[in-house]
Amino acid sequence: MFKHLFNNNKGTRMRKITKLFLGILASALLVLPTYAGEMSVTGGAKVTMTTSGAVGSEGKSIGVSNELDFSASGELDNGMTWDYQVQLDGASTANDDTKLVIGTDMGTIGFYISEGGMKNNLAHGVGAMGVGMDYSSTSTFQTGYNVSDYANVQYHLPAGMLPYEGTFKIGVVPDLNDSDMISGEGANAAIASHATGRQLQQIAFSAVPMEGLTVKGDAARTAGEEGNALTVETGVSANLGAKYTMGQLSIGYTEGGYQPAVEGEVTYYENQYYGVQYDVNDALSVSYNVDKSEKNARAKVALGSAAGAKGTKTVTEMEQKSYMLAYTAGGATFGYTMYKVSDADYTSGKEETNNVFSMAISF
Repeated sequence: MFKHLFNNNKGTRMRKITKLFLGILASALLVLPTYAGEMSVTGGAKVTMTTSGAVGSEGKSIGVSNELDFSASGELDNGMTWDYQVQLDGASTANDDTKLVIGTDMGTIGFYISEGGMKNNLAHGVGAMGVGMDYSSTSTFQTGYNVSDYANVQYHLPAGMLPYEGTFKIGVVPDLNDSDMISGEGANAAIASHATGRQLQQIAFSAVPMEGLTVKGDAARTAGEEGNALTVETGVSANLGAKYTMGQLSIGYTEGGYQPAVEGEVTYYENQYYGVQYDVNDALSVSYNVDKSEKNARAKVALGSAAGAKGTKTVTEMEQKSYMLAYTAGGATFGYTMYKVSDADYTSGKEETNNVFSMAISF
């Protein structure tokens, strides 16, 4: 059902996108003096105590996560702006999250490594500690493509151009093998293999059609280069969701679909996420989320089957329920989250639980 999200005329579309990027880039990269930029360092640290795993064999763990953002910004003397960020996170403190964004009157163009996410599977935006499955879940949900998983370039329409505070973005991943930071003199060492496509294209939008209501969506597809045929199905994904806030109460709903680029019989996922959050006061918030993901898999046709025969279809629905409580005091956020998952990781009969106590400090 997601195969026709985009026009099939890939060559024409890619040429138009390329011309747009090159036009903005050419004007942004003129050799001009700049005003001195400013640099800032922000970050956070979080301690967690977790009990999780399959029901009856849960394990316990204590963890400390950290994240540091080094950001710099400035302005060219013609009014254009620039923003740069490099992030240190994870056990290896690798600077794997990097971006350089150029702002112009015609919009912004950005270059990202593991940054610039455009997927809107979390459009419902409800959760005292985080949006449902996105916070410390032990299960892996298949939610679709995101350009931030790779090196990508994006163009964003200027703010205020669209009605209802609307935004619109276009993102392109030139090479799906390119997910690491490469220096100006570097080269992609894995350019030969494109088992699931060569390029990724994605669009995203948001709007506020009425006070308190925010709507967000995205759509993505893989593609081959012009004249370079693929031996796999085209991969596609899409998400559409909304969040409505009235006073202390917020409710949200998102629906999405994802068909990976595969060879042979198709596997696809149909997803639903919804939740409710209540802010008791400025310090205390509680929420409840339900995340459902249905995996539809068809086995390949057995050898010797009759002509036109189709493989057997298997449907597995993973469901996760989460209960969250967050309390903020003295610059620290204390939280408790409980997950219950049925058919975890799309495995029939696999039940999991996850209890997370946390303390987070931002600086």
